[in-house]
Amino acid sequence: MNKKVFAVIGREFFTRVRTKGFIIGTLLFPLIIIFLFGGMFIFSKFFAPSTRHFHVIDQTGKIYDEMVKMLPDTLKNGEPKYRFTEVKAFYEDIETITRELQDKVIKKEIYGYLVIPENILESREVKYSARNVSDYEELRELQRTISRIVGNIRLENLGFSSEKIREEMSLGWISLISHQVTEKGEVSKHGGANFLLTYILSYMLLLFIIIYGQTVTRSVIEEKSQRITETIISSIKPIELMLGKMLGICLLGITQMLTIGIFIFFVAKFGEPILVKAGVSGSEFLNILRNLEFSPVVFGFMIIYFFMGYIFYASIFAAIGSMVNTEDEGQQFLAPIIILNMVGFFIMISVARNPDTTAAFWSSLIPFFTPVVMFSRIAVSDPMIPSGAYLSLITMSISIFLIVKFVAKIYRVGILMYGKKPSIKEAIKWIRYK
Repeated sequence: MNKKVFAVIGREFFTRVRTKGFIIGTLLFPLIIIFLFGGMFIFSKFFAPSTRHFHVIDQTGKIYDEMVKMLPDTLKNGEPKYRFTEVKAFYEDIETITRELQDKVIKKEIYGYLVIPENILESREVKYSARNVSDYEELRELQRTISRIVGNIRLENLGFSSEKIREEMSLGWISLISHQVTEKGEVSKHGGANFLLTYILSYMLLLFIIIYGQTVTRSVIEEKSQRITETIISSIKPIELMLGKMLGICLLGITQMLTIGIFIFFVAKFGEPILVKAGVSGSEFLNILRNLEFSPVVFGFMIIYFFMGYIFYASIFAAIGSMVNTEDEGQQFLAPIIILNMVGFFIMISVARNPDTTAAFWSSLIPFFTPVVMFSRIAVSDPMIPSGAYLSLITMSISIFLIVKFVAKIYRVGILMYGKKPSIKEAIKWIRYK
């Protein structure tokens, strides 16, 4: 690269890094992460649920009293979480009573009602009716409570002491402490925390490749529509202009990733104790946050794969920008490329759970999918490096060299073409030009 290329890199980088949009966007991402981690806790303070009143038809005559005893929970304001009222109903008037209960639900006199059938030991089904059935935590809590009562009844019918069996079952509950076997020995590693971090970083990697790749397209279209390109290429080669533009915008992405990476490191390091002091509860969530391990090696590979993935896709985006005259025209070409990038993300979700399979190995070597898929394999395998990681760097380098070589031929012709939008067939002809 000569001085002219560095001049383009500096122009693309400094003209954008000083903009309010870039500064706000860089600061906004950590705030979004904070909102995601603490939003539910914060809003739970403002939108705390009220006591929910249920009517219960217990045709067995055995479950209602036990259910009330096992659900004594209170809300944060001290009010009871549930208020139950038993409704006696016989077979001949069950339909009439349920219609009356439905009217009460509609009039908001009660939140909902439960119908526990007499044959629940065989049917194992309870009817739950309410204004809203989207509160999965409540549904799971009621289901778990009634299931435990039914289980106790079945054990007692078999002549066992349900209390003694439940006590032994609780004493037999174990915690699975996961360790990853490496060449240097075993290391403690939390599977849920590891997968969550891999998912977040892979999504961020994909998002940055798409966002900054599209920035290249917009930049090319803008210069082309304003006829700036004609003046620029009088003193610089088209391929030098294209590379300078891509690398300058790439520095923006790397700058933003470094800022966000530092933030994620501090979240992984200090997030759990800060949330505990703030009064956030929920052992599973805090346990995941406590076990987040943001390795410098993983972050280093993230930067490498962002650079390689960005250059690979940005070359295609640059070619698209040179072929069209407006952003609306460009969207028609960009959509398939973005969808292809998204396919890699969907593959990543499965690969992150099974990083050592043959399918994971070969899919991570496909250049279109390598940045996200191979990075996810590295992230979940850390501190070990999965098979094919270094090979993927070689295949990506070769792919980048070839794609830039072909795209440069399209770019040098397309940036001087105005008016009619060229077809794919015409773009292929441009590649053959010497």
